[in-house]
Amino acid sequence: MPAHAVDLETKQQAQTWLLPPYSYSHRQIAGELGVSVGTIHKWRQELVDNGHGFESDQQDSSDYSADQKFAAVIATATMSEHELASYCREHGLFVEHVKSWKALSIAAHQPSQDSQYKLDTVRRADKKKIKALEKELLRKDKALAETAALLVLREKYNALWDNSEED
Repeated sequence: MPAHAVDLETKQQAQTWLLPPYSYSHRQIAGELGVSVGTIHKWRQELVDNGHGFESDQQDSSDYSADQKFAAVIATATMSEHELASYCREHGLFVEHVKSWKALSIAAHQPSQDSQYKLDTVRRADKKKIKALEKELLRKDKALAETAALLVLREKYNALWDNSEED
């Protein structure tokens, strides 16, 4: 007696889950769809015979250049989850790789807490220096005003005594 026939939709769903970016395990797919692991293995072999690649055939994330990673992030920036999965299948990428590249790209453009701490430290040091310079400038201004006042008084005193001697 032959095994019960599995409908085409179930087979296509299993084959979709076998391919990247999903790449689910045979047991996981068998459990979800209610078919045997042997059947899933047979369907995977059909995909291999038809020319589909799998994780072992794919490039590692580190095999891509920075330009390629950036181009993938830019190309997929506005895509929905479904469109992203489709794009990744077409280009032989994994959704996880593209998402991690995007996260790294975003993180690279945000100031880190350490650099923020350094900026705050420098800012505080600059404020202290400005305050000290303003204090010194005020002191020198007062000294200059005092010196000018003394010079004016000396001139007046000398002028007053010069006038008294002439009389």
